[in-house]
This record gives sequence, C-alpha cells and structure tokens, in this order.
Amino acid sequence: MGYREKTIEHLYRILAKNYQDGRVYKNAAENSRKLHHKNFFQKLALQKKSFCKRIKKEIEKLQQEIHFLGEEAPVRNNWKDKNSPILPVFRSELDGLIKECYRREKQNVGMYNNMLSKISMGQIREMLLFQKHSLQLIINEIEALGLRIYDEKDENFRYDLGSRRVK
Repeated sequence: MGYREKTIEHLYRILAKNYQDGRVYKNAAENSRKLHHKNFFQKLALQKKSFCKRIKKEIEKLQQEIHFLGEEAPVRNNWKDKNSPILPVFRSELDGLIKECYRREKQNVGMYNNMLSKISMGQIREMLLFQKHSLQLIINEIEALGLRIYDEKDENFRYDLGSRRVK
C-alpha cells in the first residue's frame, strides 16, 4: 500500500471519529434543557459536520490522484457505523455529559497529533492543524467556563476557575 492509500486510511479513521462525535453532540443538543448547553452542543455538532465535509473532500482528491495514476484507490463505505454507541444524555447530571465531551475532545487532539506525525502532504496537514486547533479551543472553552471537568490524573472531578483550582 502506497503513501496516498495509507493517508486515505488515516483520513477515514478521523472521518469516522468525527462523524460519531457529531452524532453524540447532536443528540446532546436535542435533549439539553438549558439554552446555553443546547447552543454549546449544537456548535460542536456543526463543527464536526464541517470537519467531515472537509475530510471527505480531501479523501476524494486523493482518490482522484490515485485513479489518475492508474492505481486502485481504497474506498470504505462503512465509515458511518450505524451501530456505534450513542452517548446517552445525562438529564439529571449535565456534568457527566460535559465530562464526556471534554474526554472525547482531549482524545481527538491526541489522535490528530498522531496523524500529523504520519502525514506530510501540505493541504492535508494544514486541514488537520486547523481542526486540531479548533478542538483545542473547545477544550479551552470548557476549562474557561469553569464547568466541572474530569481530571485524568487523579480520577476526581475538579472545578477549573482559571488560575485558582478547588478540589
């Protein structure tokens, strides 16, 4: 498998993850009772949708390049995993939903860092860097809002109040 084919496989992994996250955030937005939470999750769902559109365009470009070179481009039609688990909405505990959002976005930043270390194509790297930066902004927004977030080091909740932290 050539470099372009491997890049397509990496992009399909990111596409599937963003699609699944978008479904989770859309579900959370539809079931949130408070308007600011609904807006927050809608923003995340729309962001993931735009990420998916951009990634699909890059995959199509790479497939056209491979086809132009006379090779067979890998095609994955099952990246929309309909059976993927959808996060239940924590109606009674919104903190659980925010915690899951925070965990997912931190995980996504790590995945983007991994993909950036493997991909050297200019436009694709630029797209991945932009998306990674957008994810980091969401993480910063969660932390800046002072919402309860999960601290992976000691597995306890903490309040993030800027420079002052209370456990």
